[in-house]
Amino acid sequence: MKNKVIAMVYRFLNYFRLTNFVDPPVVLQSKRVFWSAIFLLSLVATLITSFSFHRLPKSPLLGTIAASDLKADRDYDIVDDEATSAVKEDVRRSILPVYHFDQQIAADIANRVELAFEEARQIVLRDSAKKNEIRKDLNQMRHQFEENLGVQVTNVEWEALVQERFSIRLAKFISNAVLSAMKLPIVESPSILEVDRERGILVVRSKIIDGRRVSGQETKVENISTVPILETVRDRVTRMAIPPYTVSRIQHRAPVLDLVANLIAPNCFFDHRATEERQMKAVTTVKDVVIRVAAGEMIIRDGSRFEPWHLKVIKGMQKDKEGWIAYFRLAGSFIVIFFAIILPFYFSSRFLRRFRPTYGDYLLMVTIGIVTLVLLRISLSVSNAIQQSLIVTLPDRALMNAVPFAAGAMLVRLLLTSEAALMFSVPFAICCGLFPETGLRFTAFALLSQFAAIAASSRIDRRTLIFRVGLIVGIVGAAILMSMKLISQSSLGEVHSWGGLFSHAILGFCGGMTTAFVVMIALPVIESLTGYVTEIKLLELANLNHPLLRELVVRAPGTYHHSHLVGILSEAAAEAIGANALLVRVGAYYHDIGKIKKPSYFIENSTEENRHEKLTPHMSAMIVGSHVKEGMEMATKAGLPKAIVDMIPEHHGTRMIGFFFEKAKSQLDPEMEKVAASDYRYPGPKPQSRETAIMMLADITEAAVRALKEKTSVRIQQTVDRAINDVFTEAQLDESDLTLKDLNEIGKAFVRILMGIYHQRIEYPRDREAPTVARTEINVVNEDTGVIHH
Repeated sequence: MKNKVIAMVYRFLNYFRLTNFVDPPVVLQSKRVFWSAIFLLSLVATLITSFSFHRLPKSPLLGTIAASDLKADRDYDIVDDEATSAVKEDVRRSILPVYHFDQQIAADIANRVELAFEEARQIVLRDSAKKNEIRKDLNQMRHQFEENLGVQVTNVEWEALVQERFSIRLAKFISNAVLSAMKLPIVESPSILEVDRERGILVVRSKIIDGRRVSGQETKVENISTVPILETVRDRVTRMAIPPYTVSRIQHRAPVLDLVANLIAPNCFFDHRATEERQMKAVTTVKDVVIRVAAGEMIIRDGSRFEPWHLKVIKGMQKDKEGWIAYFRLAGSFIVIFFAIILPFYFSSRFLRRFRPTYGDYLLMVTIGIVTLVLLRISLSVSNAIQQSLIVTLPDRALMNAVPFAAGAMLVRLLLTSEAALMFSVPFAICCGLFPETGLRFTAFALLSQFAAIAASSRIDRRTLIFRVGLIVGIVGAAILMSMKLISQSSLGEVHSWGGLFSHAILGFCGGMTTAFVVMIALPVIESLTGYVTEIKLLELANLNHPLLRELVVRAPGTYHHSHLVGILSEAAAEAIGANALLVRVGAYYHDIGKIKKPSYFIENSTEENRHEKLTPHMSAMIVGSHVKEGMEMATKAGLPKAIVDMIPEHHGTRMIGFFFEKAKSQLDPEMEKVAASDYRYPGPKPQSRETAIMMLADITEAAVRALKEKTSVRIQQTVDRAINDVFTEAQLDESDLTLKDLNEIGKAFVRILMGIYHQRIEYPRDREAPTVARTEINVVNEDTGVIHH
């Protein structure tokens, strides 16, 4: 009953079989289409990994009631604009206002004093006989003196200066008094500092050097009252003492001090530009205040009121999903996925000798990858929904560890090769880390789980062992998850609970088992839809208890033995050039099953007279050639994979049935038409793969060597070389992708195996004494080589 159900399922799936999956149309094999496909694949993978079923409430109002629980679907970093602005304002206010203490002002005033006194002194020192003229000149130059000095001079001050004759000693005193009084920063009015009384100010000394203002020492003044005010400094100057002999008359002291006080000027000014620059520089160093929301974190519960914090977080999540940030994230994901596909492909195709996938293989990997990503996308969302509905409390997002992340890589390994699976696993793991629920840290778990699945799938000879692989993947996954959780904690004291840790591990183990379950279901479906055959299927077909092989060994034992020898030769040659050795060996077992119908018409099964002696050459050729069609019908009826069925006609190619063709030509009446070569040629096609080409060479070589009377090493070597050369010169290998180097390696493998099979045995004494038994010779032709066996 079970077998009938399985047969019905296979018949149903055959209606949807993708017969051209293994060998896609030529238009799909161009480089332009290939790179376009890579681009499109990256785009599709980006959209799948970025898509989320998570939906946010639309414009909730403050104080309204939440209709359902809301959790974060992934990690969010939400910028709190209000808090950031407040922090920036605090930092801006913490920058003290900058006041420039210009020391050059005092020096300029002293220089003007020296210049003004020098010019006035020149007039006073002229000939004293002309005092009236000197007085007149001095009165005329008073305006110039005031311009040079930079201040207006009262009549009293001017008269005192004239009477003192603008002496050098007086000029020196005034200059030094100004420089002394202006050693400290002086501001014009106390109201200027009133705003900054609480914070203080920053005084920056500056000088003019080569026409440029150069800032020097900076002094923070916290007590504003200690900063001199212009009025206070001038008042202090008017009360200062004048050294003896500075002036000739005592009454001149007061006017001179008044002049010095009038010369004192403010030398400390608020620098608005410098203050703003420092504030802007400080503000730019302020990092945004970020509200970190972890994946799975509860934002608001059903029935709770929306508070300002909730609205702020929801607004930030909406901005992250709908704004330019979302497009930048898509672009970043696309670039990462694109290079994650290209780089492993480039490395594998260049440095892995056994990595020689066809375009059909790429198409299979792409299909498995896309379908698996879609299923993972759905599974992750479903797992979150299931976890929320569970009565048992689990760690946040723990249930997603049970999702079968390694199923795709395991399928590729079973359908193709380990190298192809490794190339598949790297970009797929990165895609797994780009899901909103997982994060890039999850890439390590996905990648190592896939590596474990690939390694454990190397020796599976029956389907039930898939669950053993799932067991191994589950153990590895559990260990990885526990390790990652321990690494994420800075100390054991920060581990939330050991129960939660073991929950992750148990669910990771379940992920391995779900991987085996998915592969167990998907594998026969993929085999049926695509025509690919797995090693498991091949090993099942290699079982000698298969109905076709059992029938072959009973009805055509010679063909059965020949098929096994061809399988041995083919397997050795395939291993030598990196082809699929198991496929070609199993194909060899079934390549001549059509001979079951008429076994006695083939040399290896003849135990009586040659039946072809009573037939015309054309009829003999038809009988010999019919085993191809009959073999395909039997293989299809038995449900053999397409790869095996295709080997039956391809291993003969379009070669001639040479013996009967030559026999027909020898029996032809010269007056009749010529013999049609097409009637004596196999229909083909030529071998389309390296594996079928190897089988063709092995089949011809085994028959030719078996026909040799003396199977010496030299004769075997010559026969192998001649057989391979004949097939090559007939252009039978043009569509198989075999290279000359491959042919050389194949020949070496054939010779090595044939020498082992037909090695000369040591002659024992009883063998030498045994009488020679006469045997009846039967002349039967081999349909492949045209050799007559005796």
